[in-house]
Amino acid sequence: MLGRRRETEASSQEVRTIIGLDCVFEGNLTVPGGLARIDGDVVGNIKGSGGLIIGEKGSIKGDLNVENVIVYGRVQGNIKAKSLEIRASGRVDGNIQVEELLIEKGAIYNGQCNMGKGSTEKEYSE
Repeated sequence: MLGRRRETEASSQEVRTIIGLDCVFEGNLTVPGGLARIDGDVVGNIKGSGGLIIGEKGSIKGDLNVENVIVYGRVQGNIKAKSLEIRASGRVDGNIQVEELLIEKGAIYNGQCNMGKGSTEKEYSE
């Protein structure tokens, strides 16, 4: 129930940036607000005050520093966020610093986790 409510909140935000299927983006990306959706490949770091959805075919090789992250695809890098959801089809290989964490059955996570209010200190709002 809690996971469904959060997914509804994230999906109700305006998607402002889309990296489509079969697209490759190399470089750093800033998400100033709203949502960014990654269905292709990103090689580089992503930061900002917005949210990020990595689709089932999406992959990121780099560090993430954003407010909210939902992973259906793959992330190879460290994640710093207020909330992180790793869905059943998702995989994260890297360390995470989050206030809220949801990992669905079937998801894969390899790394160290640091949780708690204040552990992110809103660095993602840069």
